Amino acid sequence: MPLPQLSRQEVRLGRFAAFCSALYGVLGLLFAISPGWTFRVAALGARAELTPEVRFWQVLGVAMMATNAVACALVAHSPRERRVALLPVLAGQLTGSAVALLLMAGFAPADWAESAWRAVFSVFATGLPLFALSAWLFHSAAPGVHLSSAPTQSAPELPSPPKPVRLTAGGKQP
Repeated sequence: MPLPQLSRQEVRLGRFAAFCSALYGVLGLLFAISPGWTFRVAALGARAELTPEVRFWQVLGVAMMATNAVACALVAHSPRERRVALLPVLAGQLTGSAVALLLMAGFAPADWAESAWRAVFSVFATGLPLFALSAWLFHSAAPGVHLSSAPTQSAPELPSPPKPVRLTAGGKQP
């Protein structure tokens, strides 16, 4: 029996996920190849010192972008069956936005708009709208489906284990 066609919302989620997969992939490559240039763009001109500490965060940033790209690619291929693969991406976007906002509120100097702190603010300014759009598309692709819903399928039953074979030395069987 063939599967029903994807709804308009599922098609939209799949296309958005494909776009995000490409975006995260390109941004991950930019982070890997040119972290200084990436920081200058995000900070609107501030220069980055590429210390070992910065390289540490570069590695983690590239890994996060690769993870997001793969998760979005999974959703793009099968938005109905694999839309839950978007949950780690949503968690990352929300966490990044919240931490950036907390850092801005707690540690940014009063003149942060004229400093490298603009890069931290850009994480919030881009991450929160992307989270909101992604969450809306995620939710609209499956109305009535909630994470608290009971599973619609059960695990297949395992076959009974075979009877054990008793081995003896000398060839005598009891």
